[in-house]
Amino acid sequence: MKFYFTLFYILFLNLTFSQNTISGKYSKVDNNDYSFLDTIVKNKKIVLLGEQSHGDGATFDEKVNIIKYLHEKQKYNTIAFESGMYDQYKAFQEYSKKKATIAIFDQSILDIWSDTKAFQNLILYIEERAKQKDTIKILGFDSQEGMLFSNHFMNDLTELIKNRKINIAQNSLTRIEKAFVFRDLESIANSKKDSTDLYQDFNGLENALKEIKNPTFHEKIMKQVVISKISDVNFEVMQLQNQKISVQNPRDEQMSKNLIFLSEMYPNEKIICWGASYHFSKNINQTEFTEVTESYLQKQSDIELKTTGFTDYIPGEGAKLLEGALPMGGLLKKYFKDEIYSIAFSSYEGLYGRVDSRSFPILTPPENSIELQSINKGYSKTFFEFDKKGTNLYYCSALGNMPIKARWNAIFDGLFFIKKSYQPKARLFEKENYIQAQSDAFVINGRINDSKNHKIIANADISLLQTNKNILANKEGVFSLVIDKANFNNKIIVSAFGYISDTISIKNLVDTNKHFVKIKLRPFHFQTINLNEVIVSSTSKPLSAEEIVTKAQLNIELNYDQNPYNQTFFFRNQVIKNNEVVSHDESIITTYNSTGMKGVNNPDEKMFGEIQQSRAIVENTSQTKFGNINTFAFLFDRDLILSKANVLYKPASYTLKKEGIVPYNNQKVYKIRFQNNEPGAYSTGYGYPAPKKSSGILYIDTQTFAVLKYEHCVAREPFEVKSQPGKTAQMNHKITITYKLSEGKYFINYLNVIDKSIITSTADNSYLYDTYNISNLMSTEIKTINTQKLNRPLLKIGLNNSVQENVDFWKNNSFILPDEKIIFDLCY
Repeated sequence: MKFYFTLFYILFLNLTFSQNTISGKYSKVDNNDYSFLDTIVKNKKIVLLGEQSHGDGATFDEKVNIIKYLHEKQKYNTIAFESGMYDQYKAFQEYSKKKATIAIFDQSILDIWSDTKAFQNLILYIEERAKQKDTIKILGFDSQEGMLFSNHFMNDLTELIKNRKINIAQNSLTRIEKAFVFRDLESIANSKKDSTDLYQDFNGLENALKEIKNPTFHEKIMKQVVISKISDVNFEVMQLQNQKISVQNPRDEQMSKNLIFLSEMYPNEKIICWGASYHFSKNINQTEFTEVTESYLQKQSDIELKTTGFTDYIPGEGAKLLEGALPMGGLLKKYFKDEIYSIAFSSYEGLYGRVDSRSFPILTPPENSIELQSINKGYSKTFFEFDKKGTNLYYCSALGNMPIKARWNAIFDGLFFIKKSYQPKARLFEKENYIQAQSDAFVINGRINDSKNHKIIANADISLLQTNKNILANKEGVFSLVIDKANFNNKIIVSAFGYISDTISIKNLVDTNKHFVKIKLRPFHFQTINLNEVIVSSTSKPLSAEEIVTKAQLNIELNYDQNPYNQTFFFRNQVIKNNEVVSHDESIITTYNSTGMKGVNNPDEKMFGEIQQSRAIVENTSQTKFGNINTFAFLFDRDLILSKANVLYKPASYTLKKEGIVPYNNQKVYKIRFQNNEPGAYSTGYGYPAPKKSSGILYIDTQTFAVLKYEHCVAREPFEVKSQPGKTAQMNHKITITYKLSEGKYFINYLNVIDKSIITSTADNSYLYDTYNISNLMSTEIKTINTQKLNRPLLKIGLNNSVQENVDFWKNNSFILPDEKIIFDLCY
């Protein structure tokens, strides 16, 4: 009886409220006519354009139109995104100096926006205005940084310190880099000594930057970025320590300080801010949580669970979601007063969801909502300026497309209402066609054995002479190679570890129609020369492991191509769960490395690509990201040369042991075993928290000091799987990479990454199941002359990609991989 009375009371209140008119002024939006904004934003320095959920396509498109109007009619020449402060500064610096194209903002802006067609339209507009000598600046106010920060900030900071002759110890800079760039914060959160050391470093750096006399514009920006990142580190440490934090208050506070700083750095600029409506709100304490909102949260949670298999909403927790919240909008209002104007967005129906991901329906708003009132007035698109004097509470779905009752006139200044929302459209990329299904081709299959004892030679390299085409044999010594008609007069070179290479005439095979060959390689002997140490004449001492690795690092520019090049790979991704293949995808992908093989913290910043062919052998039915083509981009973060988070670039963090000299592809190589003493960082780009062990082996040529092979294993501490309550995961990662000489320089030849997950019950640690995610890259062609520039970033390689399976191509092309055994001996 009490339940029915409560329900009746809620319905009665809603019916009562529905009779009230929500006061404010409507301005109908027709044909992108925003002239009504002229009066509204007059004398405003800052306009905040929010969004409901980061997945509202109609809102994105509307914001772009508003930006164009405000720029052309109201002289707003700066856009500040809810993206990294340094990222945007660096991107705009590189773009304005013509060191980079407008595409650099695809990397600096968060992909929730840069992956969309709306953002692409905005960038094209900015580029077009630039051609007219009408510059639009792009800035960022977030303390959370991305790729450009990881790759460039420490270099910029080190240069500043050097130019200003600031005395900061190298070990202090190393600790700062680990905290800022590699996010190695577990020990900081749990060790008083490590925490004390780091924050002493922070204080020393901050004080040194404060003492710079007559700082340049660049130095002022760098100082603020340091302050911002220290705040970001504080926030993450608090989270690791499970401290109680209201929503994202520390981040909001720093973002407001960053925006205020930017407004002072650009005193004559009018700024449009692009970000989440929550961050731009003020007086969020004016909300009132009701049973109506709770019911909507439950419905949305049920939809998420049904669609994705996961929801993080706990029934009854809705009232706590905004408890104690202090968004940056309120802090900005105190500073800018009447010079700031905030605009939210909402819709009545349709879909929302991040680009190229799952979409969710907008639930029909309740009675006594601004959305229902707008529908009843017949509006499909309108701007509503809140009555500042209004005192009524009513519902609005400006935050997360979820109806919340509040005095919305105290939270935002205005609201753009768009009747029907839609998921953001994916941006497009110009596409180059490299791979065509081959006609008049000759297929050669073969097996490779040792000529003396007839044992199988695994993983041999098969190359087409005078071209950059090559493949690998598998663990059984078997290979398959497709030869196009243009190469019938060419030759095949077969080589392997410790064996003399062999040459085969393709013409002889074609003339005799011989499609299968047995190849026997002779073991290589260094004649009368033993596998002895190389002696340095000046010291008459063998090189130590540390000296060998240092030489390998110093010789990177000599050994690895430093110019733009194209490289085509056969890519395979498999997911095996409890010995069953649940996903198996294969693709041919052409890449464009715009700077050559140079080490950075995020290699994909300078790498681009296109899928040429693709097929699914086993459709991925799991709810995980395993099997997704975007896995391809992250493989390059594991590469020894391209990524700087490893033993080659950070040898001081490792224990190195020389284990002699061994034969490798007709060459003598040093075998160097390494153990990572600081596995929380420099573990080849894994980014997961708390690795407990990281070790491996380097094979380095004794003459050129080129790394020819790299094996690395990372073992992690167990952690709870957030998306699967009650389950704990133990993960290990194994990396194997070989490099191939082509036209005098080395390139990636073969890359194998295995991610192993053992899932146990959190309650009693009992075994549940294991999963292997196995990714393979095999180079099929390298092009260093007349390279073709691609413009799709590797991270977006699967975005809006409509490549269909070409049955003829896969029928005529066979790719056999080495198929490394799944052994994690290096981890234990």
